[in-house]
Amino acid sequence: MLRFRRGPRSAPSRVTGQPVGGRRIAPTWRALGAVVGLVLATAWALTPGVAHATLSEALSLDELVRQSTLVLRVTCVGERTLLDDRSRIVMDYELRVDEVVHGASRAGETVTMRRLGGELGDLGMRIEGEPSLTPGSRYVVFLYAVNGLLRPVGMSQGVLPVSTEAGALVVHPGGAGLALVQRGGGGQLVPAPPALLHPEPWERLRERLDAVRGAP
Repeated sequence: MLRFRRGPRSAPSRVTGQPVGGRRIAPTWRALGAVVGLVLATAWALTPGVAHATLSEALSLDELVRQSTLVLRVTCVGERTLLDDRSRIVMDYELRVDEVVHGASRAGETVTMRRLGGELGDLGMRIEGEPSLTPGSRYVVFLYAVNGLLRPVGMSQGVLPVSTEAGALVVHPGGAGLALVQRGGGGQLVPAPPALLHPEPWERLRERLDAVRGAP
């Protein structure tokens, strides 16, 4: 977790410990509490190209569904940054439900998903692997309830972007900002694939999600 204060001329650096606004910032780490999955540390040397990602246990599609209170296809319609009851900067996303796959919700209603991190005035907090949504964009989200809040399962693993291609909805892999791992045969951590390996038509993914829900 990286806390920063916005400088007068420089934007916050994405590289931990680099100068921001003429000063050097020190990363502050603390447990993420209810985040589902094994979040171990910032992955500085797991594999080339993941130096600024959070190491996290990879979740399969089955695990995403089974750990979810709600599985929805949504459109992000708003966002709000605030301090939570622990004085952490968080962002609440307002999500309009377009289709319900699982859980007690209905199309047309709005639900709120919270992520850790954001910018509030001249202060900011960034946690690599927490999802970043764009108002007006569509997503498939896997959400779990904790202390009256909805959080994404497995951080950004639980938020899959949706696009329209040739008139059809296409769902894209999640997990942005995460270095996904699993335990190898000898107990060591090894790189692992995301739940969705490649973009997939929504109708096909919906069938797979329904199959998981129907499995004993």
